[in-house]
Amino acid sequence: MMNLIQRWFSPPRATGWDLGDYPPFELPHPGSGAVLSESQARQNWVYWQATLAERQRLLRDWLLAHHGPDPQALQGTDYSKALKAWAKANFAKLPAFASLPKHKPWPDCTRSGPFIVYSLLGDLAASLGEAIIRGNGHWRWGLNLDATDLADDMATSRRVVLLADLKRPTPEASEAVLDLEDIVFSAHRFPESVDFIHLDKWSTTVGDAIAGRHYDF
Repeated sequence: MMNLIQRWFSPPRATGWDLGDYPPFELPHPGSGAVLSESQARQNWVYWQATLAERQRLLRDWLLAHHGPDPQALQGTDYSKALKAWAKANFAKLPAFASLPKHKPWPDCTRSGPFIVYSLLGDLAASLGEAIIRGNGHWRWGLNLDATDLADDMATSRRVVLLADLKRPTPEASEAVLDLEDIVFSAHRFPESVDFIHLDKWSTTVGDAIAGRHYDF
């Protein structure tokens, strides 16, 4: 009887989405930092550029089919707020991190087969980056080849991220670096985090980048 009562009053579980038909996006060389040679990182960059437009087109179709926001119809923080609200309502329908086979987590993860969810997350992150670039042309996609970030084993090192030239470069840094995958993958791995449930780090990040807050350019 107690089990029956609990089922009555428990919230219904979200119906999971089948991502089997989602297009996989595997870089030639997964990973970051010293795991990659500079040559491997550049191969990733070439492949990333060549596939970006088509991946974003497919993502838009997928989002619209799953009642998500239209990246072409919304701009800047209007898009990031809508995407964050959609993600908060629907990430429970994605394969949970804990349910995946044992694997290397982001940014070293593979993004196909049982880990296809990571292709979707990467495309969502790229859509936020595209919104930033449309809102502020100082930003561009590129490789983070900063020697200090490499020495510090930063997750952005030798990966494709958003970059913007600094007006006053220093010996330590000549570019601002922004990693959108970090916040999107983190929300999937830690869906109960304060940042994801109670705050909107996605829109704060997008808004600050477009306005140039905290960035010297």
